[in-house]
Amino acid sequence: MTPLTATIDPRSAEHDTGPEDRPPGEAVRAVVAMLVGRGESPEPYEWLAGRLALDGYGATVVPGGGNVARSVGEIRRPGVPFVILGSDSGALAALAMAGSPAVRPDGLVLLGLPVLHVPVAGIPVADPPPRVLPDIPILLVHGRDDRISPLPLVRMTTRTAGRTDLAVVPGGHTVLAGPGRRWVPARVLLFIEGLIDG
Repeated sequence: MTPLTATIDPRSAEHDTGPEDRPPGEAVRAVVAMLVGRGESPEPYEWLAGRLALDGYGATVVPGGGNVARSVGEIRRPGVPFVILGSDSGALAALAMAGSPAVRPDGLVLLGLPVLHVPVAGIPVADPPPRVLPDIPILLVHGRDDRISPLPLVRMTTRTAGRTDLAVVPGGHTVLAGPGRRWVPARVLLFIEGLIDG
């Protein structure tokens, strides 16, 4: 654990197999950098990181402040898929980093990507909503009753992105803290497994 990030590694989550019993290269199957959104607590992300670690993914919750792009870039490990997961303003930051040569994610998971300029927890959105999604694999996860990212507008955003999958879960804008939170790990796992098999 460093001052910039809190990491959950598969080795710390393994109960049945120690890292010495795993073939080389299997200790970490993919790496996920998680960006927390406006007014959100890191606890749901730590919970999600723990769930992902059970399936062999290294997951890191990156707090805001400082040089977030540099911190995200340092999480990447050679030879395994690298995914940036962001919620709300973290999703906008993930989109901004997708084109950076220093970061180069293999895929994005965007939870509650804001498509309207509506404050969350009294905090306005600083970055504009995306006009076009990048041409990399993207999983969008949105709550059915989201008023910050209404589903019709989100669907319009995905029309021009052929490598984008939209998953709708119960609840509103904060999908990791709402009634659909248990659906999120399953969708993220399927998405990352697709990158690994891709």
